[in-house]
Amino acid sequence: MQKLPELVLVSTSLYRQELLARLGVKFRAVAPRFEETHVHNGDPAALALELARGKTMSVAKDFKNAILIGSDQIVWFEGRVLGKPGSKERALEELRALRGRTHEFYMGLLLYHTEKKAAQEFIVKGSAQLRADLTELELRRYIEIDNPIDCAGSAKTEGVGLMLFERLDCEDWTAIVGLPIIALTSGLRKWGYPLFQSS
Repeated sequence: MQKLPELVLVSTSLYRQELLARLGVKFRAVAPRFEETHVHNGDPAALALELARGKTMSVAKDFKNAILIGSDQIVWFEGRVLGKPGSKERALEELRALRGRTHEFYMGLLLYHTEKKAAQEFIVKGSAQLRADLTELELRRYIEIDNPIDCAGSAKTEGVGLMLFERLDCEDWTAIVGLPIIALTSGLRKWGYPLFQSS
C-alpha cells in the first residue's frame, strides 16, 4: 500500500491553520523561507500566484513525500497593490482611501506534490466595498480593536472588521480569510488524497 503523502501548510498564519483544521485532515504547518516582494507587471492575479509559488517552493526540498500548500492574497485598488500597512497611521490612510470605494482581491494557491514533482495552481478573485458612511472615529476605534497592521488592505474580515464592509463578493468566502478551501479540496481530490477521513 502506497504511503499517504504528508499535508504541509506553508504558512504561520493561525487563520489559515484554523481553516485547514476544519477539514479534519492531519497536517503540519511550517514557515516559508521566502522574502515577499510586490514588484509586479500590472497583473495582480499573476503576482498572487508568484507569491504563493515562492512560499511553497521555498521548502520543497525538505520533504520527500508531501503535498505542500501555499497561498497568498493581493489587494488591488486603483491599479496598485495595497500591502500590509505596517503601522496604525498607514492603516488609517488606507481605510480612508477605501471608504465607499470598490477594491479587488486575488488569492493565489499553489499545491506541490514533492514525490510526483507536480504542481497545481489556482486563482480565486473577489471584490469588496467599504461603507461610505464610516466616520473617522469609527475607523480609529476599529484600528485600536483589530490592529490590522499585518493585513493587506487594513480590514480584517476575521474580526470586527466585517462591520466595515458594505459588501463582499467572492466565489469562496474562505479565500477572503486566506486559504481557498474549495480550490484546495479540488486539488487534493485530483491527486487521490482521501477526504472525509475518520478519526
